[in-house]
Amino acid sequence: MLPATPSRRIILKLALAMALLTLAAAARLPFIGNILAGEEGYFAALVLNGTPTSALGDRHLPREIAGFIDGKPVLQTFHRTVMPYVIMETIGRAVAVRNALGRLPTASLSIAARWPFAFMFLLGSLGLIALTVEAASVAGENPTAADTLAPLGVAVWALTSPLAVGASIQPQVDGSVGVLLLGTAATLLALGDIGHPAGRWRFLMAGLMAGLGKHEWALAFAAAALASSVICLIDTANRRRNAAAFAVFLIGLALAVALSYAISPSDYRAGFNVMANIFEQTGGELWALQSAQWPFTVPVIALALIDGVFIVAVARPLVRTAPGLLLAYLGAAATVIGYAASGWRGDNFPRYFAPPLIIFALVFVGLWLRFRNVIVPAVGWTIVAGTMVGLGASYQFLAASHDSQVSLGDLRGAALAQIEQSYAAAAKLGHDTNGVVFTVTTTWIYHQGINFISAGLGKDGAAKYIAAHFPAFKDRLVFPPQ
Repeated sequence: MLPATPSRRIILKLALAMALLTLAAAARLPFIGNILAGEEGYFAALVLNGTPTSALGDRHLPREIAGFIDGKPVLQTFHRTVMPYVIMETIGRAVAVRNALGRLPTASLSIAARWPFAFMFLLGSLGLIALTVEAASVAGENPTAADTLAPLGVAVWALTSPLAVGASIQPQVDGSVGVLLLGTAATLLALGDIGHPAGRWRFLMAGLMAGLGKHEWALAFAAAALASSVICLIDTANRRRNAAAFAVFLIGLALAVALSYAISPSDYRAGFNVMANIFEQTGGELWALQSAQWPFTVPVIALALIDGVFIVAVARPLVRTAPGLLLAYLGAAATVIGYAASGWRGDNFPRYFAPPLIIFALVFVGLWLRFRNVIVPAVGWTIVAGTMVGLGASYQFLAASHDSQVSLGDLRGAALAQIEQSYAAAAKLGHDTNGVVFTVTTTWIYHQGINFISAGLGKDGAAKYIAAHFPAFKDRLVFPPQ
């Protein structure tokens, strides 16, 4: 229990917030200088390239740099709704190091590439941190140490888990823009007490945030809003008020989706093709639930279960006073179920579960802040003990990854030294042959001055593209040794 003196309470709240931020930063410092791997160069180029990629094309939209030949960039669509990349480029470049490419040494360049994405993750996590501080400092009747430690333990576990650490410093959408948009949406829903005059405006803004992201997020939260409206029928006295709040949320989501579509219809439609291809290629394998993924996915599953039990225990007062927490929970749960059912391995790192992880933690803290008085101390201490075990497991995994010097994000488990050597070998081949190297964009991030074409185009696709757009280089495509 914190002292009741207002000034002392404010000081302690600030100290607690700083402690949470310090712990979150400390967990990432050993890894933020890791060499970029796999697809990370595509997204790093959005924030590090001297000229914004949106300024390089006729449509003035962010594009991936899929090659650089004869001093000219090869621009390709991300094959997704473009709004997350607009946000990524806008915010990322605002905090990125200027003129980093070709100037900074490898380690510093890696930090410069990862920092903007960590910043976006931090922005999306501020709601969790603020609610945690409030939940840990509110003094109720007969407070116990568990009242303070339970929300703190959940928040620290979520923020320093291998999934959160890896996703937050990964130049990718999910751990950066995903946490920013969905974390902000969940915060607004947690604060959106429908009895408050500003409640519906918060639901509207939450819908806008959820609709600006990937198709999967919009679909998950639309389904969650419909499911929440049905569940909230148990509160007969407030059916209309609840229905209005969820309707406002869906209006905001629809407006954001319409905006995303209007900005680039072709990119938005391509996103549905990506989703269809994922399900066709994976066959629904539950990859995320395999034991090798447990260090990343166990915190997500554990918090989903804890939140679910908590919500059932306080269902009636919850739907009466804070249905936004139910919506946030169901939105995160729908996202987890969708990605788990898809079986998509991506780059061998389950980054897609990062936004739900932060939301689940935020929902727990929001529930604890409102309804902890119905929880017996033994349950609180059980949660504290569970988070301590989780923190220990997280530390062991992160320490082993650091000691082994392997990638934590893209190409998880691959030796960092070998990744760096592969880039150097590809760059050397390009310089020695004066050819166009068939490699990943990340090679170009570290080795400016080479001609390259993205391996993502495939050998035939790369050859055809060069022949069509750079005929002088059609016989100069070279392939690094495997």
